[in-house]
Amino acid sequence: MPYFIYKIAPGNTLSSLESFDKFPDAKKRVRTLREDLTAQDEHVFRIVFAGDTEEAERLLKEKRESHPEGE
Repeated sequence: MPYFIYKIAPGNTLSSLESFDKFPDAKKRVRTLREDLTAQDEHVFRIVFAGDTEEAERLLKEKRESHPEGE
């Protein structure tokens, strides 16, 4: 399964940018993208491991529970 890089804009707008077979390659690319962000940019970049773009987008939109405090 590939590692997808997504740009997430306000309003949870997802844009698939690239995919990589190996995590180190995806991590290196997303670090470069994050370094180029300015204070005015309102989007973030995320890496997600998924079988295809549909699954990746479902995982990114999924509401996750927060971890309990103190544990």
